[in-house]
Amino acid sequence: MWKVIRASVIGTSHAGSNLPCQDDCYANVMHDADGLDYLVCIVSDGAGSAKEGGKGAELACVTARSSIEAALGNLRSTSLDETFVEEWIKDVRRAIYETADANALTARDYACTLLGAVVSPNKAVFFQIGDGAIVASSGYAQGVVFWPDSGLYANMTNFVTDEDALAHLHVSVTSARIDEVALFSDGIQRLALSFEQRTPHTPFFEPMLNVLRRQNPVECETLDEQLARFLNSPQINERTDDDKTLVLATHRAP
Repeated sequence: MWKVIRASVIGTSHAGSNLPCQDDCYANVMHDADGLDYLVCIVSDGAGSAKEGGKGAELACVTARSSIEAALGNLRSTSLDETFVEEWIKDVRRAIYETADANALTARDYACTLLGAVVSPNKAVFFQIGDGAIVASSGYAQGVVFWPDSGLYANMTNFVTDEDALAHLHVSVTSARIDEVALFSDGIQRLALSFEQRTPHTPFFEPMLNVLRRQNPVECETLDEQLARFLNSPQINERTDDDKTLVLATHRAP
């Protein structure tokens, strides 16, 4: 059974400017038409330069969640593949563009990244547009699924709202048995990744995963608040002033 924790917390730069957190996330277990469990994790980071970046991130997560849930409800356990992902992304883009039109704004005003993981016992699909990253583990093998997308220029990235977003969509499908995943926004990617080695920074994840492995799913609910406090702690805020989102999930025994 999957054990999951998740949190999005405001960065000190936004708090100091009296701005809201512009990250959002979702993580839970869904089921397909055969009753098979799927871990579904989604992270979105609204662009700081976008007028409604936070609302874009929220809308991206809500729409992706709904689209994935609908797809799984009609899915047989062997049929999950990359063709579904493009439809999920199109649904997200459609929702954002329609919202922008309804508010006399542009899709760019809702610019946001989007990362996702859909994991069953026999297959996993990962997708990403923009920065942040996904770390996946199978047994004792752990790696970064896609390296953070920095875009064409320094300190820039790609967004799900971009006209050419589908050209920057990364998708990976594996039949490996994935037993742990982490998804996070760019606010903590310098803490969670070793950029020299282009690998996960294991000391960042392992203490939290060790705790999570020992919990039962009901106890995990209280850990969301603890994770939020950790992400908003001085030791983290000294190293990043950005909004921070982290989703952790494990299927591994202690």
